[in-house]
Amino acid sequence: MRQLFSTLASLMLLCSASQALACAGDGLGRAGWKLDHKDFSNRDNLPFLSPGNDSRVNAQFLMMDARPWPVDAPKDEVKLDIYPDYFVLFARDAFNDAFARNSCDYAGRPVKDVMTTPSDFFDEGTRCVSAQSGEDAFIQAVQAEKALSDAERAALIRSRKELTTACQAKDAAPGASKAYVAGADASAAAREFAAYLAGAESFYGGAFDAALTAFRSLAKAQNVWVRESARYMIARTLLNKASVGAFAELDGAPEPKVSDRESLKAAESEFKSYLADYPHGRYVASARGLLRRVYWLAGDRSQAATEYAWQLRHARDPDANLRSSDLAAEIDSKLGLDSKDVHDANLLAIDDLTMMRPADASQKKFSAADLDAQARDFAGHDALFAFLKAARAYYVDGDHATALKLLGDATPGPLSPPYLGFSREVLRGQALMASGQYAAAIDHWRRLLPLATQPWQKEAVELGLALSWERSGEVNKVFLKDTQLSSPRIRAMLLRYVAGPILLRMAVADPASAEERKLARFVLLLKEATHGQYAGFLRDYSAEGLAKDDADTARPGQYPNYQSSVLLWSGGADKGYACPDLRSIVGELAANPQDPHAMLCFGDFIRVNSLDGFEASRPAPDELGGGKSIFPGEPYARGEVYKKLIGSPATPARDRAYALYRAINCYAPANNNTCGGKDVEKAQRKAWYDQLKAQFGATTWAKSLRFYW
Repeated sequence: MRQLFSTLASLMLLCSASQALACAGDGLGRAGWKLDHKDFSNRDNLPFLSPGNDSRVNAQFLMMDARPWPVDAPKDEVKLDIYPDYFVLFARDAFNDAFARNSCDYAGRPVKDVMTTPSDFFDEGTRCVSAQSGEDAFIQAVQAEKALSDAERAALIRSRKELTTACQAKDAAPGASKAYVAGADASAAAREFAAYLAGAESFYGGAFDAALTAFRSLAKAQNVWVRESARYMIARTLLNKASVGAFAELDGAPEPKVSDRESLKAAESEFKSYLADYPHGRYVASARGLLRRVYWLAGDRSQAATEYAWQLRHARDPDANLRSSDLAAEIDSKLGLDSKDVHDANLLAIDDLTMMRPADASQKKFSAADLDAQARDFAGHDALFAFLKAARAYYVDGDHATALKLLGDATPGPLSPPYLGFSREVLRGQALMASGQYAAAIDHWRRLLPLATQPWQKEAVELGLALSWERSGEVNKVFLKDTQLSSPRIRAMLLRYVAGPILLRMAVADPASAEERKLARFVLLLKEATHGQYAGFLRDYSAEGLAKDDADTARPGQYPNYQSSVLLWSGGADKGYACPDLRSIVGELAANPQDPHAMLCFGDFIRVNSLDGFEASRPAPDELGGGKSIFPGEPYARGEVYKKLIGSPATPARDRAYALYRAINCYAPANNNTCGGKDVEKAQRKAWYDQLKAQFGATTWAKSLRFYW
């Protein structure tokens, strides 16, 4: 995603990981059910390393390979629709939810990094992030300190709770400090906590010099919590001091302008010192996160890349304490693209994959020489480098033979590392299909299927297998008992767009689910009626079956026009043209396919139930379902029916008048053809309009029609 959004970072700051799909904004159109995703799509990603993936997804795969941890995909039931291609194979938001469930801190809580909070990017930065957690930690430490008297403990806790800070959107009046002041007779422990409290009040109030003085006075505090916390707060205070005014001008992407470089350098030194002295301290994760912020503020991309490389390799470590999705988003928005500053193999791989997307006229093609120039940085990562070479040959050059050669022999056993290994074998299957070696591709996908053990991988392999079978004319194997694929969405795509009557009847008689039976029956009956297979429709039609389909799959929010009950249409007399029920209409057509009344009534069934678009578009040829349909007959277009009836001398006057009325209304109200078939020019519509008015002016249809659009 990085190339697309480098100039939209300010927008990205407003989008959480769960909102990324909506914020990125390529809409909710059809998803492409294919394995070759060359262009970026933030909606339908793939469960393997791919140029078309959001770069944050590719980053997470590499994190998983660096330090694997178990992830379970959601087991949500797939609810099929007559447009199954609107479902995505692999959505980033579901991916993030699954991964987040397995990213926790020491206490088992979902982890959160300080740099993902909006306050990081505005005003003075991060000081408000810890206002509540700092209060909780302070109170726990006071309660644990046995050297405090009950009165001192109560006074300190009350003082911390009453502490007025800028973070609470109210400023303290001059001299109205709420910090506890230890008297002369106070215990040494009380004086230490009081000094810390004074520092905290100054810190949260933005008085950073005073905060530094207070925290530095506690370098030798006896209480271990006070001593460590004060040490950490010195670094935080210096960072916030350096951040003052850095975000004064936000024009497009936020580029902080730090004027207090001395404080920023001192903050870096203090964070590193803290990490060295407290390698397993309370604030290690936060210190590492804020150290990344130091490098970002300093514009030190090289150091930032080094830190991000460490984070990527240790994403599962408690010291990283960072959700993989948050780290991926942070790398994407903060590091940017500039390979001269990046020498980590994983970070380079993320960028290299984005460089494999199609280049426009202003961009230089990502060449083999460009990739070879990175060879030194991939030392020790031979498998990743070999995969990238093969992927570049496949995606950039379209050289399938070279891609297969660079991939070497297929993996005989478990895939290792799991995501890179899987990506390599998927690419092999893609190259076999692209070169027309469907038999070899089918064998490969079937061998790979039991090795696809990570979330979403099995469906990707089944997609490759289904694509290979479809291209080789063996789509029936997707449904046969011995070779049936488990993915309901893949089967739905093929039932919807490719299957003929035999496969559809099989799915009705022996479905994998009630949802699949409903889809198969709906497609079978509607295509039989629209493709002129009237005898088949009458044989397969079952009002009881249609009613049962709806009852067995009822759920909230279903679009009523795509329920099986649509095929139970009882007819009507819209605009005064009376029609019987659908079964009777098809019976009339079976007796006489050219019957004008039946033809017009069938058109009304299609129109009233918004079914004109049922076969208006199909998947692209390189997508699942994009092969030639094996259903006999031609797709139905209501507009062509009207033209035929208007032009036939045998059409009765009343039917001709209604056909004229409906043909003209195909273009209402915006001059767009909603009836299918070949468009007609406005001059022809005017001629129809004039004919209706002149020859059938006494009809309701002629009287009500005012425009011809």
